[in-house]
Amino acid sequence: MKPISKSIFMFSGYIALGLVIIGLILCRLKKKKRERVEAPSPCKVASVDDIVDTKPSFTSTDFKTDVSKSDYSINSTESGFVPSSLVVLTSPIISDLKFEDLLSAPAELLGRGKHGTLYRVIFENGMVLAVKRIKGWMISTDEFKHRMQRLDQAKHLNVLPALAFYCSIHEKLLVYEYQPNGSLFTLLHGKQPGRKFEWASRLKIAAKIAEALAYMHRELYVDGIPHGNLKSTNILLKNNMEPCISEYGLMAMDPQDPSSSLNGLNLMQQQTKGTSTNGFKVDIYGFGVILLELLTGKLVQNDGIDLTSWVHSVVREEWTVEVFDKSIISDGASEERMLNLLQVAIKCVNQAPESRPSISQVVSMINTIKEEDDKSLVYEP
Repeated sequence: MKPISKSIFMFSGYIALGLVIIGLILCRLKKKKRERVEAPSPCKVASVDDIVDTKPSFTSTDFKTDVSKSDYSINSTESGFVPSSLVVLTSPIISDLKFEDLLSAPAELLGRGKHGTLYRVIFENGMVLAVKRIKGWMISTDEFKHRMQRLDQAKHLNVLPALAFYCSIHEKLLVYEYQPNGSLFTLLHGKQPGRKFEWASRLKIAAKIAEALAYMHRELYVDGIPHGNLKSTNILLKNNMEPCISEYGLMAMDPQDPSSSLNGLNLMQQQTKGTSTNGFKVDIYGFGVILLELLTGKLVQNDGIDLTSWVHSVVREEWTVEVFDKSIISDGASEERMLNLLQVAIKCVNQAPESRPSISQVVSMINTIKEEDDKSLVYEP
């Protein structure tokens, strides 16, 4: 081979080799770019804000409970937790619980919404806890800790206390005792063939919730801590089917928009003392909606129809008896006492916050109705 031909051949080989190397580098870069696009953010568990269903919800809950349920740990899909300690409140149940144990234990996803995720966590010793994750709540760590300590001091039999909490700038975890009987929402609207929910039981639950809410309002009024998101999904049922208010004080809602807590709007940033104080009236509205659910058996939002608007329209047309759940009418419930409770509910959902009754007035009105109902049961032949 001539020297010139040999040089050309060697030069061509170098060019080919260079092209191959460049091609491999480009393929590798393209693969890494694709992985970055597809990989979830390291600060998100099933990124609630991205995954939440954008279709209209026909339930009164912020959480979608039809998500697929699978076992994994709370920390299995993210690494955004900053190493810290779990603050255990006055609870002997989990006095030895460590933050690492909570993250590594198998967890079942119960529900997720725009600003929170709920898990059922099962430990090797058989203990079952519910863990609520909150994202995007713009509240300082010190303020959050103070709030949790005040909530722990205001204990009531019908308010579910937090057992422990974790707090960082971006993430907050709250640990509760798991309640296996579900919520008032499920009892009212779930598909449970043959299960009756009688008038007396509904009235008893209404009275218990009102009394518990009144206690919390008295204890926490000075601190400006209302419930902030009172609805039937946040009324859990204990083993004895006693109602229990959950997630008290975890959201501050807009007093100018009484339906905001029902539509799941992001109003957690509103932490001024004035807003929190007016938030007690928002709680009254939320309780009034719960009363309407108990009386009608209907969803808060269904096919674009708002429950409060529908009730007002029916009452205005003087077809009031059409409001009530047919199942309690067929059980022989007193129409007079149902009408009295309906009047309480209508007062609570008044669009003007200042015109709503105080929770102590609500308790008095409901207890009067319940006493009359109890007497009628005693004197029945």
